[in-house]
Parts: sequence; structure tokens; C-alpha cells
Amino acid sequence: MGYKNILIDFDDTIVDFYDAEEWAFHYMANVFNHKATKDDFLTFKKINHQHWEAFQQNKLTKSEVLSERFVNYFKHHQMEVDGHRADVLFRNGLAEAKVKYFDQTLETIVELSKRHDLYIVTNGVTETQKRRLNQTPLHKYIKKIFISEETGYQKPNPEFFNYVFNDIGEDERQHSIIVGDSLTSDILGGINAGIATCWFNFRGFDHNPGIIPDYEINSWKQLNDIVR
Repeated sequence: MGYKNILIDFDDTIVDFYDAEEWAFHYMANVFNHKATKDDFLTFKKINHQHWEAFQQNKLTKSEVLSERFVNYFKHHQMEVDGHRADVLFRNGLAEAKVKYFDQTLETIVELSKRHDLYIVTNGVTETQKRRLNQTPLHKYIKKIFISEETGYQKPNPEFFNYVFNDIGEDERQHSIIVGDSLTSDILGGINAGIATCWFNFRGFDHNPGIIPDYEINSWKQLNDIVR
């Protein structure tokens, strides 16, 4: 089945977010004279993930997530920091980190843009995401960008997708597919929105029997055969 509209996640789908996140983490840590290791970064990623999960469950506000993830990380090192300052430093680092694409990403996007309407759907802070997107040539090929902070909702909340389809047309749902790396954000969000889903499983993560995508790929070139 072909799809007219392709909704594409940004981080860890179009670009390798892991590298940018690690660079930003060390950039922030160095300002606090904290000589962080690789294991420290992995600890932060775990804490960060827990905080964003709490946000999705309405247990924390976004502002609490952005600051408390750093406060709680530094507690592991018996350090007290200003969580807001740490967040600003971290997001500045994200915006300045060099963008790294997955193999054949840009080439495939260029090809797809000739036959499909492409949209970016991303969770994140508007200023940071726009600064990162401005490092790329994607504006030439993407019809519109939807950022969670601007919509007022995060994936997988159905209201995020209601916002999208209120913009591009409610009747476009049946002609749309979402491509993303996160089962709990992109794929579950797509399922809840009633659109087709494609899991970009580049890192070979384990499957979740409770969240089953319509398609699974590990390279961008595979997407061509799915959406034609």
C-alpha cells in the first residue's frame, strides 16, 4: 500500500541523537568541573529517560523534567547544581553539536520528497530543535515541522496527532504513515492516531509484544518499498 504523507521523527530517526546528546552532556558537565565518564553519560541517559516517562504519565511538568533530571544526576556525585542552568547549557550543547545522519538518510529523503508529502514530528524544546534543524538542508524537502512544545502535546498523546491532522487535513490520516525509532512515542502514537506505523530499528532493540508496528526497517533505503 502506498502512502501520500510520511510523518518522520527527527532524533534517532533522521539524525543520530546519541552522539549529539553525549557531546552536549560532556559540554555541560565540564562547565561544572565534573569530569564525566562514558558510564556517567549512560547513568544520565537512564535518569533522563525516567523523567520523560514521568512527564508522559503526567507525574512531572516539562519544566520539572528539564531541571530535575540534572539535579538528580548530580546527586549521584554528591554535587549540588542549578538544574535550570545545567539544562540551558545542555540544550545549547545539543544545538551546537554537529549533526550526524544515518546512512542514506538525506538521499532517501530527497527521493521521497519527489513523490510524497514529508512532515517532521518531533518531541522537544522548540528553540533547541529549530537550531538543530537549521544545521540541515531538510527545509528544502519537508513540507512542515511539528514540534511538541508548539503543539502543546507530546507523542504519543493522541492530541499531538490531532493537531497535525487538523493542520494537514483530517482525511489525510488514511493516507499517512509515521516513521520513528521509539516504540513508546512514535509507534504507539501512530497506533493511537489510527495511522500506519514503521519502526526504524537501526540499533536492533528488542521487540515489545504490546506495541506492534505495521513495518520494521533498519535502514532508510528499505522505506522506499513500503511507501511507494
